[in-house]
Amino acid sequence: MKVAEVMTVEFETVDKDQMISNALNIMRKKKDISRLIVLDKEKPVGVISFRDVADRLGTYKTEGMSPTSLRVSSAMSYPIKTISSDSDLITAAKMMMEERISSIIVVDGDELKGLLTKHNLLALGLKCKKIKVKDLMTPEPVTITSSERVISARSIMFENNFSALPVVDDGELVGFIDDEIIADALAKFREKVPIKHQKNRLHEYFVGQVMKGYPPVIDENVPLCDLVQKFIESKAKAVFIINESGKLVGILSVTDITQAIAEEKI
Repeated sequence: MKVAEVMTVEFETVDKDQMISNALNIMRKKKDISRLIVLDKEKPVGVISFRDVADRLGTYKTEGMSPTSLRVSSAMSYPIKTISSDSDLITAAKMMMEERISSIIVVDGDELKGLLTKHNLLALGLKCKKIKVKDLMTPEPVTITSSERVISARSIMFENNFSALPVVDDGELVGFIDDEIIADALAKFREKVPIKHQKNRLHEYFVGQVMKGYPPVIDENVPLCDLVQKFIESKAKAVFIINESGKLVGILSVTDITQAIAEEKI
């Protein structure tokens, strides 16, 4: 299967000199978009995602600064990685895993054609009936409680390169938090809380205040194609795996699927 068959052609762009708040507003309005191609004089120079925003707003270097005072260029991922539309998806998956990136800009010659993300690669897994979810999942996933700080969740995710964390209270899966939730939470915090109070209040900003309930779950014994369909429908970063008793036993992310594609297991 070729890149052209699955790439996103209705992508959104933002100028590098716009403020991060502008990029966030574009992504908030477009439910299916989690990243923007960054342009400099109509030429692509980077990509900015919710994860990039969460990374930038969560660092001590931007303490006291709001998304309205930080430019897109200060948070974007660069230099860009490109691929042609006639390349195959396995090549794209290998590039993503080797470069540790979640998207590639599609360019034919000098023409910007689209954006390829890990979610686009899921199309390769729709017919995988022989592989079970439990064959690819990460067992005994790292969890966090609703009473832990948002900034702690961000640290755990970025230090371990996680895209999402299950929230577990008293042994029960009660919700989840991902890089989009954290980016949005930190941006709103920086916008609403006066600078002089931010340092103290950030330590009183808890996961339970921003997490989403009803986490996407699936049984460990179902075929991988069922999981892929859930990813496509929910646009989730990760799906949480449960056993027949409903207990959390694992996690499977879009990156795990991309890794399996790169290794030609799918």
